[in-house]
This record gives sequence, structure tokens and C-alpha cells, in this order.
Amino acid sequence: MEKRDPAQVFGEIADLYDRVRKPYPAELFDDVLGYGGDVRRALEIGAGTGRATVEFAAHGVEVTAIEPDADMAAILARHAPGVPIFRGTFEEFRPDERFGLVYSAEAWHWTVPETRWPMAASALADGGTFALLWNNERLADPDRQKAFVNVFAEVAPTVVIKDLSVTPERVWSQWPGDELAAAAQFGDLASRHYLHHLTVPAADFIGLTQTRSQFRMLPADVRQRVLDRLAALFDDEVSMAIDTTLLLATRR
Repeated sequence: MEKRDPAQVFGEIADLYDRVRKPYPAELFDDVLGYGGDVRRALEIGAGTGRATVEFAAHGVEVTAIEPDADMAAILARHAPGVPIFRGTFEEFRPDERFGLVYSAEAWHWTVPETRWPMAASALADGGTFALLWNNERLADPDRQKAFVNVFAEVAPTVVIKDLSVTPERVWSQWPGDELAAAAQFGDLASRHYLHHLTVPAADFIGLTQTRSQFRMLPADVRQRVLDRLAALFDDEVSMAIDTTLLLATRR
């Protein structure tokens, strides 16, 4: 049996991923660009289907996108025509320029720990902006969230659900903020935190669960048992609370 790479299982459900993954707050992109001044060109690490790519491009930034998965890259190309896409990993990319902005949206954990910080710094111009951003979704009703977590505890206990918001007080003492704070190449650390609520069809929330790498790596029969349990848990719609975290730093 072929060994699957958890970093590259998203292409299995690329269309679902593109449909149910949630957008980032509009003000986040203004905050990134306002933090470091004028940004003309940016490098995106792990662009996926282009959630962040499209937004930065709409702000007039010329983005070069790194995306290793062919199916994800195909959707990215449709959403962001004209954006050059490097089909490979961040570690395989060899920039021929230094960018004013290097960022990663929900993909930084797939980079190699030993090399990611110096590689990000080497891709940045002096004084350039480095940004990490991600969503943390949960059910707005605490009882429903507890029931959701219990399904995984009972059926798929290897899956770790991180449903706590990243507060400004904790952001630099937990990953990835702790690593960024310790990286000598970066300074002027800042964080931004956003919260919004969204009501979605229950099927979309369950679909969101299916786009998580930990879920995708479960045996097929276990995945189906989880889905059956979740389908019985919800009504037609569910209310979600979405915490978005943005970390910012300047290349020294």
C-alpha cells in the first residue's frame, strides 16, 4: 500500500476544500499591508486553492504562490489567473528575488522546522514583512462543541481537536508564536485577533471536518463511522465561531 503524506492529502477532496473552508476577515489583509508599508510583491507558502492569494492580489500585490498538490494548484490557477505557481514544497523553491512580504495561511506547520525560519528570512527583503495567519473554527454552542469533540474521543481518539482561541496573552508562548519570537532573523513582533460568527448548513460543517489532514489519514471505515455519528448530531444548520489569528514580524 502506498504511504500517504499527511501534508499532501488535500487534493483528494480539493473541490470540497475549496467550497467549505472559511474565508479570512477582510480587515486582516489591510492589517498585513498596513504593518510593513508599501508591498509590491509577495511570496505565499502553501497557497492551497487561493483563499489568501486572491485577497492579496485584489489589493494590488503581485503574488508568487507555492503549492505542492496538483489538484489544489489547478483550482488556485482558476481563482487567481496570472499568479505564477511553483508546484513543489517551500524547501524545493529557490527564489530569484527577495520579496516585500512572505506569508503562509494555515500551511506553516507543513514546513521543515530546522530550515523554515532562515529560509523565510532569506526570501525577504531587509525590513520586509513576514505573516502567518490561520482560522480556528468551533461550534458556537458549547454543548454542541463538546458533543462534537466526544465523537472523535470515542470513534477516532488519535485526532486532536484544538478548539481554544489563541489569545493575545498566549500567542507568543505557544506554537508558532514561540518559534517566531525565538527566531533571530525577525523582530517587531505583533499579533492581531479577529472573531466572527457564521451560520452554515450542517453538511458544510461536516465537510469542513473532512478537509482536516488528521481526518483524512484515518482508515476509511473509521472516517465513515465519524461521519455517521456527526450526521446524527446536527440539525439542518449550525452556528460557528471563527477565531482568526495573524502574526506579524519584520525581517531584521
